[in-house]
Amino acid sequence: MVRATRQSAVLRVAAALWIVAGAWYLGVEAVVAQGFPGYSYSADYISDLGRPWQSPLAAWMNGAFIVQGLAFAVAASLVVTVMRPRPGTVAFLGLAWVYGLGCVVVGVFPSGGADAVMHVRGATAAIVAGNLAVLTAGVLLCRRRCRALGVAGVALGAAGLVCGGVVLGNAALDVEPFFGDGAWERGAVDSIIAWQLLAGVLLWIRPSRCATDSGSDSPARL
Repeated sequence: MVRATRQSAVLRVAAALWIVAGAWYLGVEAVVAQGFPGYSYSADYISDLGRPWQSPLAAWMNGAFIVQGLAFAVAASLVVTVMRPRPGTVAFLGLAWVYGLGCVVVGVFPSGGADAVMHVRGATAAIVAGNLAVLTAGVLLCRRRCRALGVAGVALGAAGLVCGGVVLGNAALDVEPFFGDGAWERGAVDSIIAWQLLAGVLLWIRPSRCATDSGSDSPARL
């Protein structure tokens, strides 16, 4: 009973981090976009909001990148601490930290600046690793009592990777089919945010359900 209570407490801390960071990121993005004359969610890249020489509130956006990345990784680490180690756990945690560090790089090195290459590398790492982390968690959770969260993870992770691939394809072929690059990039980024918000809400409401395997009282294993 004491161990179950501790697990629930840890999962609620992780849930709070995911919820607050995700909501903060989306809120800051909206405010910064409003302060950027002529900015388009569909046509313009998210990183444009972090350019100090163009975006009046760039520091807030870059800070949001960093906070989101670190909060996601720390929350993932907390979740893993109450899970029994197995290969899937290691993969999820590693991908979560690659995503987190990629977000930090994006915030520290704004796009279009002298360190634009670092920015692109950080953004690519964040998008790929973040969606793979969501997809990995989804596949594993489909076998647990949190199947709804697992299915959402598979769907969102796969969709995010597809959107990221379209962004890269558009850049390589110099085309812009259907929607603008900004819309596709948001599909690749917001898939991660959407899953973390969903995971945060479910973990906060029912931490004990997601902390145990289906049909048993033993800790779940990612």
